[in-house]
Amino acid sequence: MTNIFLLKRDITTSKTLRAVCGRGLPPLAHLAPELFAGAGHICLATDRTCLNKFKRTFKKTLGRRWDGTDIFVLPAGRAAKTFRALEGLLSFMLKRGFSRNSLLIAAGGGSVTDLAGLAASLYMRGINWISVPTTFLGQIDAGLGGKTAVDLGGVKNMAGAFYQPALTVCDAAFLQTLGPGELRAGAGELLKYALIGPEALRRRILKSIEDALKGDAKALQELVSACADFKLSLTARDERDETGVRELLNLGHTAGHAFEALSKGRLAHGRAVLWGLRYACLLSIRLKTLEPAQQRTVSGILWGTEAAPLPAACFNFRAFYRLICYDKKAGAGKNRFLLIERPGRITAVNDIAPGILKGTLTALKRR
Repeated sequence: MTNIFLLKRDITTSKTLRAVCGRGLPPLAHLAPELFAGAGHICLATDRTCLNKFKRTFKKTLGRRWDGTDIFVLPAGRAAKTFRALEGLLSFMLKRGFSRNSLLIAAGGGSVTDLAGLAASLYMRGINWISVPTTFLGQIDAGLGGKTAVDLGGVKNMAGAFYQPALTVCDAAFLQTLGPGELRAGAGELLKYALIGPEALRRRILKSIEDALKGDAKALQELVSACADFKLSLTARDERDETGVRELLNLGHTAGHAFEALSKGRLAHGRAVLWGLRYACLLSIRLKTLEPAQQRTVSGILWGTEAAPLPAACFNFRAFYRLICYDKKAGAGKNRFLLIERPGRITAVNDIAPGILKGTLTALKRR
């Protein structure tokens, strides 16, 4: 089954966000012939692991355009989200004579789509790009929505742009190659959707999450389609994160990004977000925003899924506090957290006292 979502971005531009979700999807040129018809040059940006694993798939999805496609290989993981890697990709396209009519295809995890999307926004002030996330986390979250960025000074996503892909392609066939650890890396974002989304989405996630994390093809495809549909519906209403609608997607990310940075690569993004959600849950209880009748429900959702332990460095409060104050969501305040009132209802709180934040971190360590 293939699902196609065409969503208005806003009433002033009437532009659309286009995503195709399915399994064993047709070649890209069949999905978006207009993007390939005028593309004199095509660049495939990916990392070495993806290229080795999916080269045959990439050849199939590019069809007759494969032979003329330039391939740029990025470092694996977070090493791709640097200014050095960004400059490397931009210089690569320049040396090969790419023009404003050229096409950039990003195939890989969230680091690849983040970096390549930013490069597409910068090259000649903007060229078309296609996002092809190949990880579970990428297909339900990171590869969608048009947020592109690199890291700066050890702080995640501090230099970036909002730049929508002309098309996002989420092919669940990629997910069948992933091991249990790689699938479980998506659990944090899944549970985030269960807490911020409508009841129907929450029920679907909680019903299918264990099968999906075990690699069940049907469950994976259903959750990818459901999460992509929901995320794009929010993005269409608040593309640039200005009205508060899209901010819901940041639940768990303030603490999660800090944990990810403090772990120095030992904690994958999705696992860090799960711990960030748990921190937000405990903070919601401490500040009494989480309705008492909902505490057991929310705790059951967040502690009912296995998670790798937090590295000891994540409990360094001074370093943790510095990172959350640098977080983009803090705005003009000292810090800003999204907290839970109940599933489906989230609230934002600014300038929480350091003592409360430290006590919550200590409580998390004891859980």
